[in-house]
Amino acid sequence: MLEKLRVGETPYWRNSVLEKLRVGETPCWRNFVLEKLCAVETPCWRNTVLEKFRAGETPCWRNFVLEKLRAGETTCWRISVLEKLRAGETLCWRKSVLEKLRGGEVLCW
Repeated sequence: MLEKLRVGETPYWRNSVLEKLRVGETPCWRNFVLEKLCAVETPCWRNTVLEKFRAGETPCWRNFVLEKLRAGETTCWRISVLEKLRAGETLCWRKSVLEKLRGGEVLCW
């Protein structure tokens, strides 16, 4: 995996990431994936991430993400994410997202 990452994001690497997401990644892995998602901002990534939400995230969060993706990532969306996270997302996802938000990055979900 690390070797793949060193040479750049490829479709194969993306498939590997999706496999890891399916089996349930550790908090550290989640942070790492978030960084990669932010570095590769393509509609394809948005679609695959949405598929993962459909497969296992909470319905409230899934609907929220779908709505925000349709509207586009904005500064206002960042504020909305903070509000949603305060309302009860899982701890490890919350930490990962908050770290990104503090850094001023718009998450490309």
